[in-house]
Amino acid sequence: MIHNQFIIRSREGEKLRADLRYVPDGKRKPVIIFLHGFKGFKNWGPFPAVCESIASSGFISIAFNFSHNGVGDDLINFTELDRFAENTFSRELDELSDVINAITMLNEIPIEESEIHADAIGLHGHSRGGLVAILGAPHHRAVRAVAAWSPPSSCNRYTEARKAEWREKGYLEVENSRTNQIMRLNISLLNDIEKNAESLNIPVGAKSLTSQEKGLLLIAGSEDLTVRPEESESIFTQAVKEYSELHIIPNTGHTFGAEHPNPAIPPPMGKALEKTTTFFRRYLVEYPIPFPE
Repeated sequence: MIHNQFIIRSREGEKLRADLRYVPDGKRKPVIIFLHGFKGFKNWGPFPAVCESIASSGFISIAFNFSHNGVGDDLINFTELDRFAENTFSRELDELSDVINAITMLNEIPIEESEIHADAIGLHGHSRGGLVAILGAPHHRAVRAVAAWSPPSSCNRYTEARKAEWREKGYLEVENSRTNQIMRLNISLLNDIEKNAESLNIPVGAKSLTSQEKGLLLIAGSEDLTVRPEESESIFTQAVKEYSELHIIPNTGHTFGAEHPNPAIPPPMGKALEKTTTFFRRYLVEYPIPFPE
């Protein structure tokens, strides 16, 4: 397997640190883009192993860090808390678009054209990454399917009292329970949520992408206390059923048993990965409507 690390530049000139994995065979392969979640990063726990498994199954795997996720050049530690504080949903949607455009134009991607099917793209996101995938997919012709693990059903997850405090201080503080860091969210995030409420509507995004005959896979853990499985069920109710699936994996939580820095894929995540690989194969390899050549 080939594994290359590279940089994609966003429209604002930001560095999107990325990993490319694939098995070279001279055949064009669909692309799966992995999106990490809030307080997450592409090298968290078993995410690299998940991407390796996807690549071993006949896909090209591309994982990247959003520019304002708080993790810098060392790819592991939250060393850019000032940038983390300025992140927004709209910024992440723009950066996802930048990555998709780089793939479809074969710009900055270190791979031979004979190996990549740039018109057959799947988005695979965990938690907030799944949310971004659902919202972004309807706007890109090349994206044919979305697999969302533990996705929230709303960007607006704050009480009115919490938002009032946020406005008064100009920032909100959240704790990273793993690192014990106090991480700020500036008022720019709240402004983005309120100003762009219509375009950040996740159930509407799910309906839009499945109305375009794009596939949507929702997977949640039955014991998820961070994003309750009922949120995936709520998204599913708005999707076109012919093009959507919902799976609740029993006796597991938000990360399907995974922890950082343990790189091993635990059994519940393995089940989610198996369903995800089958789903992408159906929509990106076996799909009855031919892809443009």
